[in-house]
Amino acid sequence: MKNSVSALGERFLMYDITLFTPQDIAKCSLVLRHLGRNTASMEASSQKIVNYIYQHFCDSQTGENSCALVRLFKTHPYRELEDSLQQSARCLMNGNSPAADMKCWTLLAAAGTEPQWNSRHTAAKNTAIPLVSTQLVAQMPAISEIIRQFGLDIPTFLGLEPERFLQLEPAVLNIFHVPDAKGSPFIPEQDSLIIPYQIKSVLGFGGLLPSGSLFAVVMYLKVKIPQSTAEMFKNLALSVKNSLSVYDEGSVFELTENAKNVVINNNVSENQLLEFQVGNLIQLLEFSEQEMLRQAARFQRTIDKLQREIADRKNKEEALKASQEPFTGIVNIPQDNILPLEKNQGSQRFNQGEEQI
Repeated sequence: MKNSVSALGERFLMYDITLFTPQDIAKCSLVLRHLGRNTASMEASSQKIVNYIYQHFCDSQTGENSCALVRLFKTHPYRELEDSLQQSARCLMNGNSPAADMKCWTLLAAAGTEPQWNSRHTAAKNTAIPLVSTQLVAQMPAISEIIRQFGLDIPTFLGLEPERFLQLEPAVLNIFHVPDAKGSPFIPEQDSLIIPYQIKSVLGFGGLLPSGSLFAVVMYLKVKIPQSTAEMFKNLALSVKNSLSVYDEGSVFELTENAKNVVINNNVSENQLLEFQVGNLIQLLEFSEQEMLRQAARFQRTIDKLQREIADRKNKEEALKASQEPFTGIVNIPQDNILPLEKNQGSQRFNQGEEQI
């Protein structure tokens, strides 16, 4: 299965996001769900995911990439960040000492038009943003809007309410959509990214991992997409979660050049991968069933609306017919001069007899 999925993903599947269909979602989900196999870390899986999305979402006519940039973010405790990321976080804290359990908005992977955008080490100026408090997070427009559109609140996002998190974690799979990126207060990189690369829309999708971390894949699109298209990407969030979850409590960052061989030669990791896949496939089934019920409810609402419109039109036609009946016989009398008059309005209608006179 793995080899066949890889072959399909790498050689044949291309997606035009302006013509995106449920069949495209199913194909893309299948590929993304398997990209976590035989990698040594969450970072390696994340890089595969953003590479695949950047390379395979293209204009069907020109073959041009639909995305200028794709990023994958994850919240991560400061104490578990590697040295370069800890340094990035400290630089933003003006010399203050970060708490060990402070979460950081961490860039795990990136792929895009410019060469420097294809490594998390060079893709952004700040690769680990410290989330010091609820007040400061509320002042970060992009992050706070992702939290809101994902259906979360800031305390839950920061892990300050673990009981609420345990209830929400299986269900939080959502999208972040900015249909008009230019001038949006939620996309601060206007001069460096949005305007020079003509970004029309920004689309993100993601959710919560079992550890309490939030992940988000963010696509900077050169085409404008409506909300209806964006909603379809909820289905991809679970596939990405499936690829990342196996490393949620283990190796997040790549440490060595030889790390890619670790999972292949480690039966425990493979067993753990299968365990996560079974659990996430069950969740995928439940999520799909919920989506089917939502689609069925939406379809039924559409039918009900059409039936009401048809009934309303029929009633109007019957009312019009009834209003015309008193005058039908008068208008069709050819010999007599009958002229109906209405108060203060004079003559409004005449029959054939009056016409002849």
